[in-house]
Amino acid sequence: MSRPGTSELLLCGWWFLFNGWIQYLEINFLCGVTNRPGCRFLPLWIGFNELFIAAKLFLGMPTDFFLHILLLVLFSVCFLKIPWNMAVAPLVITGTLYTFIEGYSAVCMYWISRNTESKIWGTALQIGVSVLLSAVYFGILKLVRRRYSDALQWPVFSYLYVLLFPCGFIVLLVRMGLKLDSRELERYFLTIGMDTGIAVFLILGGAMVIFLMMIKLFSVIVCQARRENSLMIMKVQMEGQRTYMEEAEKRNREYSRFQHDIDNHLLVLSGLIRERDYEKAEEYIGGLQIRSESLAEPAPTGNGVLDILLKEKVSYGMRNGIRVSCNVRIPEDFYFEDMDLSILFANLLDNAIKACSAVPCGDREIFIYTKTHGRFLVIESANSWVPGPVEEGIGLMNIRNVTAKHQGTIEISDTDRQFRISVLLCAPKGA
Repeated sequence: MSRPGTSELLLCGWWFLFNGWIQYLEINFLCGVTNRPGCRFLPLWIGFNELFIAAKLFLGMPTDFFLHILLLVLFSVCFLKIPWNMAVAPLVITGTLYTFIEGYSAVCMYWISRNTESKIWGTALQIGVSVLLSAVYFGILKLVRRRYSDALQWPVFSYLYVLLFPCGFIVLLVRMGLKLDSRELERYFLTIGMDTGIAVFLILGGAMVIFLMMIKLFSVIVCQARRENSLMIMKVQMEGQRTYMEEAEKRNREYSRFQHDIDNHLLVLSGLIRERDYEKAEEYIGGLQIRSESLAEPAPTGNGVLDILLKEKVSYGMRNGIRVSCNVRIPEDFYFEDMDLSILFANLLDNAIKACSAVPCGDREIFIYTKTHGRFLVIESANSWVPGPVEEGIGLMNIRNVTAKHQGTIEISDTDRQFRISVLLCAPKGA
């Protein structure tokens, strides 16, 4: 076995470096569009791929693109904790784009090997071409991330075919047509002429344009779906507001009746005391206290709309046998839209009240309070519940939407007796 020359060693070293750079771009793009931290596991992924590349070089194995994609999906789900339905669209984009880069590279390397006699000069040209192609790969990923990041963050279900199926067809066509995963790759390119190579180059360019148009189409469809989903959520929210207004009118009528009858209640108490029937008087006072507590208003929050909302929700919970502890305060310099606060607190309390309805009467409790850390508002909600699977319905979706709008986070935890949800919002500064 002859010793490898300088050009072969240089090309081999460059190939390892190039592969590591490509793996970095893949993970960086995937984590960027899904808002997942991936730096901690990046060396693990690059190291694994470098070992895989070394095994292929020394054993003469052909490139296995589809195995690489499968491993990348498993790595994303198991290590990066990205749900598969959020990882699919970014992986389809990186996989399809890398197939184009491989196709261009194969055509260019074929041309260089056929038209350069010096190995050193040929190696330099190959490295230069790979640098150029990697720059194109980086630029397109950056462009896609900047323009379509919002659409790519949306979990794909029925919209998946718009991107997955056409891209899958293009990948199969390019990889099988150019034999990129075959041991016969070099022999195949030796049989094609220069005119065919140029035609392949132009076809790849046209396919890439179609690919970028599909990403645009995918983005438009997803954005339209998000708008429709927002309209549906707004419709549900308006229905909830109608129910809330009915509850408010009912409560106001009860409050008016209580005020109207207060003189009569005082007369009854006075008579019971004169007759020295203290036991009945104490029982009567207890009944009045329960009614007055159900009509009591929570402490002011600093937001008039939120005061009204909490007043009704707390009252409704207490009328359903729930002990409600509410300590909500919005600082004066925290400027949140009234609609956002209403959606957030209404859904938190509605979900808590619904969960408490399955708990025995004496054990029903809800705690909701706020605290601040710098420019962040922390909302803590805890309630009694019957342990079981947590279904993410419209209410929790609304909470997530408001949280995302304010660059916040949401954490959910539960025990055998209590369900807790913590929301952190970044407060915008006022004008």
